[in-house]
Amino acid sequence: MTRVVLATIFLLGALPLFGSTNPAAQQLLITAKQQASLFHDQTSPLQLDFDFVVQINAPTQGHLTLKWQTKDRWWRRIVMGNFEQIEIRNSDRLYTSRNLSFTPARIGELINLLEFAEGSEGLLARKQKERVENGIEMVCLRVEGEKRGKTHEVCVNGATRDILSDEWQEPPDERRKELYSDYFDFGGHRYPRRFQLRVDGINVITANVENLTTAAFDETLLVAPKGAIERRKCPDMTHVVAVKTPDPMYPKSASENKLTGDTIVAMTVLTDGSVSDIQLVGRAARSMDDATLQTLKNWKFKPAMCGTDPVVSDIEVVVSFRLR
Repeated sequence: MTRVVLATIFLLGALPLFGSTNPAAQQLLITAKQQASLFHDQTSPLQLDFDFVVQINAPTQGHLTLKWQTKDRWWRRIVMGNFEQIEIRNSDRLYTSRNLSFTPARIGELINLLEFAEGSEGLLARKQKERVENGIEMVCLRVEGEKRGKTHEVCVNGATRDILSDEWQEPPDERRKELYSDYFDFGGHRYPRRFQLRVDGINVITANVENLTTAAFDETLLVAPKGAIERRKCPDMTHVVAVKTPDPMYPKSASENKLTGDTIVAMTVLTDGSVSDIQLVGRAARSMDDATLQTLKNWKFKPAMCGTDPVVSDIEVVVSFRLR
């Protein structure tokens, strides 16, 4: 007999962790993050341009431009191949406009890579150890609380306090490593010119800073394009409630071969309770992933609520295929 086990839907974000920290390691982590954060105590508007290459089916080139005034007022455009996306943050509103029905997963990974130094809240440095690589003395910290509770090894240049790498494991056995290099000074901070994301030792994203300068901010950029998806910051938001969530069928080929696994999917719940932007973030067998994606398209929810207003929200779903 076979069955599909649907795990509880949970909101994207970090899980709280408990236990003692290493005070010296914790202070080093905070110092290194704040030193590399372009937006920590930043008072002047700026423009930041990246060229990047991502590995999808083949290497694909792209460009990202960020025009930033404050943490709650900015404009970002990403072009990659035939994909284009504009995001606008204006106070508690985030608007997304794109020419496809979804944002490629590599784009989210790219943004996370470039924002590597933003925020140290909730991160706990447990241990530290020293080592030398390529003639550089490094302090490597065991950090918890990032990437939804996974344990990371964050390595910092012992002399400059520049963050050099961040490595962790994605289930079931995928190794991920972000690398940051060629730091330069800007606005009282230090920021890398070169970024890399490696998955199981293979480069899947490489990004390079092409331009970083102070620049006047054009207020007209904050006008949302027609048809843009709106999200809101809401401190008292009521989360989505599942209304119609049929289980995917266990693929015959998978059950006959006694295959099991977990398909992890990120998706957006719109204000009418329908779903969009469905993306794989954790894979099982291909037949399981395909069955899950096909079924989730028809799921329905009671949307998240900000007071009496329905709002767009992002959730993550785990579908576990198990034999019984």
